[in-house]
Amino acid sequence: MKKLLTIIILSLLFSENSFASSGTGELKLSDNVINNFQKYLNFRKPTTFWVTEDGLNSYGWRCPYSRCVASGGSDEKNMCERQYGKKCLIFAHRRSVKWKNEQLKNFKGKDKRFSSKDSLNEIKTKLTKLGFYESNNIKKRKPKTSKKYTLKDERPIALQWEGYNNLIAGTIKFDEKNYQGTLKLPLPNNDGICNGSYTLQEGGNGVWQMTCTNNTGASGTLKWDGSGGVTGIGRDYKNKKLKFTV
Repeated sequence: MKKLLTIIILSLLFSENSFASSGTGELKLSDNVINNFQKYLNFRKPTTFWVTEDGLNSYGWRCPYSRCVASGGSDEKNMCERQYGKKCLIFAHRRSVKWKNEQLKNFKGKDKRFSSKDSLNEIKTKLTKLGFYESNNIKKRKPKTSKKYTLKDERPIALQWEGYNNLIAGTIKFDEKNYQGTLKLPLPNNDGICNGSYTLQEGGNGVWQMTCTNNTGASGTLKWDGSGGVTGIGRDYKNKKLKFTV
């Protein structure tokens, strides 16, 4: 009789210690913690499930013995806090939620219990109702698009191309639509014509490439200054440098 009474008293003490470490207040669990919670629920004998007070990390315990008393002692708490460097509190005892928040007052004990058979979606749904989870599937805002426009023009260009002794001065024709365009550049000495394309990005940066009728070509980057001026650099197929100003 004394032995039985001792076991009952010890069990009550352990249980009281366990619930004393239970968390209170607002808590949102991360997807990683919920995945760990599902694994914890599938333990043969889950005892306590600890979470960091920010809801980002967790630590689950199970009992490996045939007979177990309630756990939740300082050793478990200390191990969790050493692991993550954060304060840890009990979220669940066995398969029942013990964390207390405002929303939980509206539910009965059976609503706080989970099963090893619960799917991940079922766990998330129940935790959402209990106020511990918010889906990250937020509708993405449509990106702002620049106003569509077209621009067709012809402008002077000064081009330095390694291999040509003199500065190449001429005109460049371009046909631009929605920050993408095509260009046409005649080379000196009747060396041919270069046709290409370019794309401007946010902030005025861009890329360009062109191929020429004399079996050469080049590519590189460019910078638009916002007032119509453009500078660019690049290399041709033989790794010779190019530099131009429009």
